[in-house]
Amino acid sequence: MIINLTTLLLAAGAGMLGTLTGGMEAFIIYGFVTIIQTVLASTGHDMTFYNQYLSNLVFLPAVMFSASVPATGYAARKYDIHEWEIDRSLAFTHDPGVLIVGAITGMIGYSLFAFAVNMNFPMDTGAFSVVTVAVIARFIFHKDRIINKDASRVLRDGKKWVWELMVAAGCSALTAYFVQATGIVTAGFMFSAALLILQLFQRTQFFPTTHQITMVAGLAMAATGNIFIAILFGMLSQIIFTLFGGYLNMGCGTHIDPPAVAIGICSLLISLIF
Repeated sequence: MIINLTTLLLAAGAGMLGTLTGGMEAFIIYGFVTIIQTVLASTGHDMTFYNQYLSNLVFLPAVMFSASVPATGYAARKYDIHEWEIDRSLAFTHDPGVLIVGAITGMIGYSLFAFAVNMNFPMDTGAFSVVTVAVIARFIFHKDRIINKDASRVLRDGKKWVWELMVAAGCSALTAYFVQATGIVTAGFMFSAALLILQLFQRTQFFPTTHQITMVAGLAMAATGNIFIAILFGMLSQIIFTLFGGYLNMGCGTHIDPPAVAIGICSLLISLIF
């Protein structure tokens, strides 16, 4: 990955764009962009430019999504918005300061991602960057409790855990099949990102977040070729996602992305074990 003036300026612009779309919306856009790129690649198009400057820079979650997190934390200090509402566009603020925060963190997010790629980190480099930027934002803009002890009441619900693990097992099995059939490790991840668009509509707003499952299951399947191991890692990812989201994200201030945490931990485990 290249870090120079051009890529940093593009990252700054993408960071500002992320504040204008909202973080969740930025990630959904990334899903559709990568699906389109995959289709184009299958028809023989040269994807060098698109991979380098679109999916791995401008629309990269470590840039566009990450920038919305501290920008939302900053906006929450001045406007009627919660610091965790990364699914909201910040365009309503008309505040240059919000754009500046987005631009700066867009550059930081890209630099961390590129550094991790160049150093060949033994984990998902996007997750590493997303989580690092979010932790920095939490320290800077923190104003709430560190641990949400109220989560215990929800997480003691056995029915909820059965539901979570069934969703994880089903998504993992589907992902493993498509990874085996296509050889594309991120096959499930792309569709999971795009399908988050369903959460924006009232009738489908409870559609589950699944990209932490599909990304990890895809990595496990690519590493082992074993569908059962892929399912087990997909379920482990969902457990980490649920616990972290309940205790250390929900109601705890600025957003630290639970899917990115789960992907980061599980990708590191897969790299170390296999």
